[in-house]
Amino acid sequence: MRPDFDDLVGSDLDPGERARLERVHELLVTAGPPPEAAFDAPVTPLPTRRRGALLALAAALAVAAFALGAAVVDGSSGRSVDFTETTTGTPAAADATASLTVFDLDAAGNWPMELTVSGLPASSRGRLFELWLTRDGELAALCGGFLTDEDGSASVPMNAPYRFDEFDGWVIVEEGSESPLLST
Repeated sequence: MRPDFDDLVGSDLDPGERARLERVHELLVTAGPPPEAAFDAPVTPLPTRRRGALLALAAALAVAAFALGAAVVDGSSGRSVDFTETTTGTPAAADATASLTVFDLDAAGNWPMELTVSGLPASSRGRLFELWLTRDGELAALCGGFLTDEDGSASVPMNAPYRFDEFDGWVIVEEGSESPLLST
């Protein structure tokens, strides 16, 4: 059955717009429906097995989204990460790298952190390594000391009870030295 143009658009159109739409209507009626849009084709529901597979896929996606959210929050302590800073080795420790994860400020005003280092050369005097905040390139505030294993790696919790906006960087030095091994 051919649709009536007046039933489709009504009678309150501008004559120019009505003529344009009537030409388009005639072209569409002449062309007919596309083969895949046959209006008498029955609608077939998905088989139960396919619906079950789709539900399983949706559940898997929900679990993946939950896991991604959990990855953003430190799972062992429930603390969320505020930012992560990466350091690079100086000529004295060219192959060394470190990353410092700073968690949200705690209720007492401390910044809990976790320092992860690798490739740090053995201490020349058997001393600790220290993480410092710097101001104008000078050591300004100690965050803590640590030891590494034989391959120069460590992952240690630390703390900074300081306002970070008062400092301009981070360095790792050997205890008793001011020469950076790693710096931001």
